[in-house]
Amino acid sequence: SVDIKMWFENGTGLSIKENRYLKMPQLPYNIFIDDTYTRGADKKNNIIEHNLTIEHYSENIDLKEEKKIEDFFDNEEIKYKKSREWLDDEEMWMTIFELDTFLEKRKEGK
Repeated sequence: SVDIKMWFENGTGLSIKENRYLKMPQLPYNIFIDDTYTRGADKKNNIIEHNLTIEHYSENIDLKEEKKIEDFFDNEEIKYKKSREWLDDEEMWMTIFELDTFLEKRKEGK
């Protein structure tokens, strides 16, 4: 199974956590949401579709850290959509990277 946390941290040098933090960390920080769909053939669920979203939160627009993320995706040849919005209540920027769906094939017995 793909370890999204290790894959992202090794590729960018930035830390990341899945879904949310119980207590908001110091800015900037990253989270990921990995929605999966499992399917297969011959009564075997051996293909996992990953719909991965990376969210980068920062006090100011953080082009330096965003570039690390973009360079990593470019080097991995991963297509993505990027959007940014100001979160009024939290007084911070959120940059969202929506990655194209990618497939993971499970080996038998896993």
